[in-house]
Amino acid sequence: MRAAPPGISVVLPARDEGDRAGATIASALDAAAGPDGVEFVVVDDCSAPERRPSVTDAAARRRTTVVRSDRHLGVGAARNLAARHARGRVLFVTDAHTRFSDGWDRAAERLLAPGRILSVTILDSSSAWRGHGCRLIVPYMGTRWNTTVPDPAPHDRQVQVASSAGTVVERALFTRLGGYDEGMVHYGGFEPEFSVRAWRAGAEIVHTADIEITHRFKPKEEVASFVGAARTAMVHNCLRFGTAHLPESMILEMVRLHALEFPDHIREALVMLEERGAWRRREELAATLPHGFAWFVRRFDLRDQIGRPVPED
Repeated sequence: MRAAPPGISVVLPARDEGDRAGATIASALDAAAGPDGVEFVVVDDCSAPERRPSVTDAAARRRTTVVRSDRHLGVGAARNLAARHARGRVLFVTDAHTRFSDGWDRAAERLLAPGRILSVTILDSSSAWRGHGCRLIVPYMGTRWNTTVPDPAPHDRQVQVASSAGTVVERALFTRLGGYDEGMVHYGGFEPEFSVRAWRAGAEIVHTADIEITHRFKPKEEVASFVGAARTAMVHNCLRFGTAHLPESMILEMVRLHALEFPDHIREALVMLEERGAWRRREELAATLPHGFAWFVRRFDLRDQIGRPVPED
């Protein structure tokens, strides 16, 4: 008799994570109320041979599929690839350097509803900091963490942007939304773009304090090196995000902000923007999503980063 498919697929992109991936899987299994209903899909995103994701525990290996890529996919494409290999009804999208709170799987199944995406609470492994989803910064197209617990009222628990290391979504909804935007590259901007697109598609994103993910944030010395190498990609991704969603009157201001802050990266980022069909993407979303960005602005009473009203066109 064939085994029943898992209820939850934990999606883990992993680049040079080594044994941290195995420790993440062990944490999820130990904390799960029903570990037999959980599988793990790890995408090895072109890791160096000595830093490939490693799962040494035999029980964990039986529940884990490792998909290897010989080219660097980046966060969004790696997550999408993992989702295509997943069998669970529910996707739990996280990172390969996290720890799970007790009963996380039962809470996810209890709190999910049709058209709902969960944004879980994120803890810092080295401090008392907590993040409760994010809010969008326009026209820069970055995010800031919500660091206060949302009011328990249903409307107030809705957040603009799901937590990057803790997004829970039905696989069918993830597929219908198109997953993460693979027109973006490598790192940065995937989660806010997915979240805004989900809202515009008619889904809702709800924060929960019933699931906590403890995340290993990079130390400062690692951040400087990592962000320096990824900067052009990050600038491009912000520009693509804004081109897809912002009112046209704000796009030039977005470009100007990035040009002033990152003059050594803006030219290449703009070339990439054109080559990767950003304006075509904008037209596709406008033609297929039931809500415009103006609806999102009204829904959250969004202001720009210095407090001005956001124009609707």
